[in-house]
Amino acid sequence: MKRFTKTTGLITLFALSQYALALPNDIEKPLEIQADEASFDQNTGQAIYKGNVFVKQGSIEIQAQYLKVTSDPTTQRFSSLEASGKPAKFSQQIDWSGNIVISKGNEIHYATDESKLEIIGDGYLSRMQNSISADYILYMIQDGTFTAEKKDQGRVTMTLKPQAAKAK
Repeated sequence: MKRFTKTTGLITLFALSQYALALPNDIEKPLEIQADEASFDQNTGQAIYKGNVFVKQGSIEIQAQYLKVTSDPTTQRFSSLEASGKPAKFSQQIDWSGNIVISKGNEIHYATDESKLEIIGDGYLSRMQNSISADYILYMIQDGTFTAEKKDQGRVTMTLKPQAAKAK
């Protein structure tokens, strides 16, 4: 059943992947962070933010109660952001038409180098009027594919908008 759920999700989003690319320059934009508390260790490249955290990087926005940002101390390039909250939220504009991916969960792990978003615990992801809910969602931002699992009780829930018929 788990394999069927993953396969169904991949097939569905593969069909929609022509619309999936995130804005190419988001990752090149500065990372702007607001929080009630902040600490940074230059030796390890880790920064911790607590309380009403708000992050903006290009069209990317993250809201959380706790955020850990990891970067390479020599290059100062961000490699990951780990957010938690009840819920933590992530959104990003995925194309020039203004379509947005919206997600939320108890934890959100964003690996910037891999353009990978993991949503853990009460996960929800909405993209172009399609949505999925599961305990765990792995979303590959650049190609618009995902896998989803319900790790506790219950099932993965998907809502898919039918594609419009092409004019002949």
